[in-house]
Amino acid sequence: MSKDTFHAAFDDAEVRIFANTKPGIKQFIATLKNKNFTTEDTMIGTEATGVYHLLFCAELSKKHWQVKVINPLLTHKMISSSIRRVKTDRTDALAIRKTVLTGAGYLYTDTPEVLALKALVQERSALCNMRAQTKQRIHVHNKRTEATGVKSHDSFKGVIKLLSHEIVEIEERMAKCVPETQKLLRSIPGVGKVSAATLVAYVGDIKRFSSAEKLTAYIGLDCRVYESGISIKGKGYLTKRGNTYLRFVLFNAAGIARRKIPQLKAYFEKKIKEGKHYFSALCAVERKLVHLIFAVWTRGTHYEKRV
Repeated sequence: MSKDTFHAAFDDAEVRIFANTKPGIKQFIATLKNKNFTTEDTMIGTEATGVYHLLFCAELSKKHWQVKVINPLLTHKMISSSIRRVKTDRTDALAIRKTVLTGAGYLYTDTPEVLALKALVQERSALCNMRAQTKQRIHVHNKRTEATGVKSHDSFKGVIKLLSHEIVEIEERMAKCVPETQKLLRSIPGVGKVSAATLVAYVGDIKRFSSAEKLTAYIGLDCRVYESGISIKGKGYLTKRGNTYLRFVLFNAAGIARRKIPQLKAYFEKKIKEGKHYFSALCAVERKLVHLIFAVWTRGTHYEKRV
């Protein structure tokens, strides 16, 4: 899947190229039907490629085709396991097909509303980064003015004001997307309007996760452990295979939740007493918070503080 085209593998040998546009996807669907593929018995797989796979997934979902989104790491492993390790668009398509046959990937379930929310979350993140960089430039400007004693024109304050205004506008629009689910998640102490919107945007349909452990792994908060027999035992690190921004938002949420939720506060203090670093202990709280989010979200009832 690329910006302009995508390669489709119909079997172990035939790979065709289509335009990554609505007419190109329509032609792809027509080809599927000509080859007697049906919506009931066909599973279509595509790599997660930023935004380039979204049109493909959305258009196929409208026509009731089942689409699985594959982590690029899985297809890379499939290619690496081959003897020749050739990587081209054609071999990528064949690797994706083999990966889907193994059952990997998750079903694409994003609604237009969730897609719109995801776009807003990403725009807000970009604007916040721009505002932080602008604040740094203001600091440099002030230091230069202090050193030279000459007051020069400050063109950054107006930029800060504009960026802050746009961020507020985006946050208001974010709150209007899937509002009931966001309200449900905000009942959990520490989960604010930004973290609730980010969860809905990147997790989508919570029903596609059968357990809190699978949601934790999707976010990238599960531990990677390397062991071999009794002699080699590697230290567990976070896999960090999920969305980086989602982990960042949940980390900040965990910092608030561990002060407001007694159980998480006790758990955090326990980890500190065990000799864990502050950030390691807070990561452990973050995983606990994800389990709590999963429980509230799947149950569909607001968080209730334990007595």
